[in-house]
Amino acid sequence: MHHPEALEPIVAFLRGIGMGVEYGEGARGGFLPGANIRAGVMHVDPDTLVGPGDLLHEAGHIVVVPRRFWARLGSNLQVDIEALLAEAVASGDAAAPQLDMAARQGEFMAQAWSYAAVLHLGLPPECIFFPGSYHCDRYEGTHPMQAWLERGTHLGPLSLARAGLTGFPGLFAHMGSNGLSPFPHMTRWSID
Repeated sequence: MHHPEALEPIVAFLRGIGMGVEYGEGARGGFLPGANIRAGVMHVDPDTLVGPGDLLHEAGHIVVVPRRFWARLGSNLQVDIEALLAEAVASGDAAAPQLDMAARQGEFMAQAWSYAAVLHLGLPPECIFFPGSYHCDRYEGTHPMQAWLERGTHLGPLSLARAGLTGFPGLFAHMGSNGLSPFPHMTRWSID
């Protein structure tokens, strides 16, 4: 496992923001080795987990969905979020714009959210950006995804700011101000 020392701080952080995390058999069959989501709860198998940053990434997909829907999220997050969106649109639920953003920008939001979380925890970005993560195994120096975030050209922080979790950073600050400190500082860790 890449950066095994980061597992317990990450699990404690996720539990601290109200996310259920359980160790054991429930981790089987997830999108990533050693991590699975069942009814909004993160299941972890440390023996097969590639890196604890993978937990942050998957949690990043969950936290951009309003909390009242978490229990309806499973291992196929995109399908689950799209189903929630369709229901919200059909019923006129006020959560439809948030679910729409989670469906369309969820991957970028999860990448940026997990990056902000490792910085908040004082962990190295390599916890989430390790060789092979995000389908990048050949690079020199900084992982390409990390470089994209650090240059301020990644779209995830913009979507997190639009969701009210952080302020508009770098190049995106010209789009306006929501009165929040800019990314990577997070004012809130989830959408309530």
